[in-house]
Amino acid sequence: MNEQRHIELLLKKLDREKSARKAAEKLLEEKSLDLYNANQLLQHSAEKLKEQAELDSERLAYQTKIETMLLSYGQRFLSQSLTPRLLNQLANELVDSHSVRAVCMHINPLSTMDFNGEFFSGRRQQWVVPEALQSTSSYWDETEGIYWVALTYHNEIVGFFAARIKANGSWLATIQKHIALFGEMLRTTIGRHITLALAIQARERAEASEQATRDFLAMINHELRTPLNGLLGTAELLGESSLDTDQRKLLTTLNHSGELLRAIINDLLDYSKINAGMLELINAPFNTYSIAEKLQAVFMHRASEKQLDFKVTINDNIPPYLIGDEDRIKQIFVNLIGNAIKFTQYGSVNAHIDWRDEQLVFSVKDTGCGIAIDQQCKLFKPFSQVDISSKRNHEGTGLGLAICRQLTLQMDGEITLVSDLGKGSTFTAILPLAIHDHQPIVEETTAKPISKPLDKLSILVVEDLKTNQMIIKLMLNKMGIEPEIADNGKIALDTLENTEFDLILMDCRMPTMDGYTATKTLRQQGYTNQ
Repeated sequence: MNEQRHIELLLKKLDREKSARKAAEKLLEEKSLDLYNANQLLQHSAEKLKEQAELDSERLAYQTKIETMLLSYGQRFLSQSLTPRLLNQLANELVDSHSVRAVCMHINPLSTMDFNGEFFSGRRQQWVVPEALQSTSSYWDETEGIYWVALTYHNEIVGFFAARIKANGSWLATIQKHIALFGEMLRTTIGRHITLALAIQARERAEASEQATRDFLAMINHELRTPLNGLLGTAELLGESSLDTDQRKLLTTLNHSGELLRAIINDLLDYSKINAGMLELINAPFNTYSIAEKLQAVFMHRASEKQLDFKVTINDNIPPYLIGDEDRIKQIFVNLIGNAIKFTQYGSVNAHIDWRDEQLVFSVKDTGCGIAIDQQCKLFKPFSQVDISSKRNHEGTGLGLAICRQLTLQMDGEITLVSDLGKGSTFTAILPLAIHDHQPIVEETTAKPISKPLDKLSILVVEDLKTNQMIIKLMLNKMGIEPEIADNGKIALDTLENTEFDLILMDCRMPTMDGYTATKTLRQQGYTNQ
């Protein structure tokens, strides 16, 4: 009985142990499954972390690459011209295997750009510009995955810059920012090239305009002076012929009108040159006392005709030689004295040359009509006169004093006026000039001295206008000279191959070959006559 009981207890114990073992096995199985699942989760997380790390590494490398490219291409765009090769290289380098799949740049045809067209990476794709880009600087086409940047110049679209992007979230925003930076760099570069091209075109137009002005002034100078010289030359020859009283009066009127027209033409041409910035001063040593003598000789007759006391005085302290443009200095003095004599009916006109504070001081004092204070401001303005009415007593363009003022300013000097109405005026020109310490050395000429009598000279006249040919021939005939005539420089050179002349009178502007070219050729050939 006891054994039976003991067996039953053992069997129950065995059952409990089996149940416990099964429960332990089940628990172990569940824990193993949990451990497996946890291990799988860890492996998956590790793989995701690895992928994220690789992605972050790629993004970091790409961002580093972009920053390096921005610096590199920024320097290249500043130092180089835009070329198709450079733009295609930029497009290819922007593309990577992950986010930026394709890039396209398009530049419209522009007269200010050396090239235009489409520049893209990889295989050709369709890039249809969205209408929204017309009203905004950048646009994200979410459907196509293309980020567009407008290339503009002064609010006008001159092209576009676009990238096909596969990204999202913050990384998409980062790439768009990079593309926008490249677009802005390209837009600025194109704008700079257009601005430079426009500046070059403007400079070329200005140079062409300046050259056209020079050519026009040279042409008009020749075309106006030539017939005028013919007219005055003819009048001079006619004055030496037998004329009755009425004819002599008509000839005097003709001479007066011709001289007035020549003065007007001279003023207009000089003012045009000054206004166009084409008047160049030719500085050289000159004799100050010689200028005073020439002024006295030029105006003595004109002053005596009006019964005016006239004299030119020069101070003893003036250096005998100064450095400046003698012709333009004399032009200022001549204008001032001429005006003084013109507007003085009674009394005197006195000119004085002085040297003060390293400056040549030239003053002209007259006892003429004088100028009211409120009218003095008009005098130095071009085409302006105190009396501009049709009843004015004095002729002229009103350019003389304006030219004097411009010439004086160009010499870094000044011109002043002191005047009382009805009592007279004093004009003073002050010119800062350098002193020439030594008398100028006259260069020895290689020309052969002419020892023949005047009527035995052989002279070649090179002139294309028949009128001038006739006038100069008549003038030379009066001196017993029969000149040879050549219509242009080419004919003159051909003539000089077979005949030698004592003197050549050469016109400047002629067809076929002008006088400058002909003279230069003669000098190169060693021609040494006058």
